[in-house]
Amino acid sequence: MRKRSFREGVIVHSASLFRSTLFVPGNRPERFEKAASSGADLIAIDLEDAVPPENKDEARATVMTYLPQPYSAAARRFVRINSPKTPAGLRDLGALIDATAIPDGILIPMVATAAEVQWVDGLLAHHPSLDLIAVIETTEGLDNAYEIAGASPRLRAVGFGSADFTSETGGTMEWDPLLYPRSRIAAACARHKIIALDGVWLNIADDEGLIAETRAIKALGYRGKIAIHPKQIAGIHTGFAPTEKETERARKVVAAFEEANGAAIKVDGLMVDLPLYESAQRTLAAVEA
Repeated sequence: MRKRSFREGVIVHSASLFRSTLFVPGNRPERFEKAASSGADLIAIDLEDAVPPENKDEARATVMTYLPQPYSAAARRFVRINSPKTPAGLRDLGALIDATAIPDGILIPMVATAAEVQWVDGLLAHHPSLDLIAVIETTEGLDNAYEIAGASPRLRAVGFGSADFTSETGGTMEWDPLLYPRSRIAAACARHKIIALDGVWLNIADDEGLIAETRAIKALGYRGKIAIHPKQIAGIHTGFAPTEKETERARKVVAAFEEANGAAIKVDGLMVDLPLYESAQRTLAAVEA
């Protein structure tokens, strides 16, 4: 869906979906295709936290052998490397530099400054199709969120590593303690027009809680969430999907505003102007996507 708004030069369109990112351990190749067929928008083959230190070299070799193989699933394939500030991360980048077959993108963990993203971007400059996702997991990274979100033209999203963040702060993963960091990251991503990705919902058995939290982060401006189990994907997609009420409202707003030729107008007693019209267009784009 692609429409020109009433403001000159503004284009509203639906981007590639980033609703769900399913993590799969890089040392478990038997799970790769299952993850890719799970219905997730992205899979993230993990070389970092999911792989013990003694298995990282083996996992890296496994992933680099897997990438050139035929692939027909809809999910985009990303690889979460180890932090570039670690020896394992440097080896991951070295393997990608030399690779003839690359993933769709990489997740860079523990990003604290924009310079880290720019350094990785430069190292992989000969792979221009490789997308980047930076993950903020520390208070230093949060402090630099706006600079990180604008660090590279191929940075597609910034993720929030809530578990590591609360480990540093000593807080909990409940809603109120994480509202500020979530809001700051959402605003930074909005400033640079990229996707904000939320962290994990740890209670795999609590589908209702997952849907409720996904709806709450959607209200903050997030457009994606990390899944740690395939059964969480349906709940994440449900949480991000516009409700029937939101869809009906959006259709009314778009129709009325366009009929008024861009003039501010009341819809169901509430004023609608250009920003609300564009928001309604994004809602309908999400429905179509």
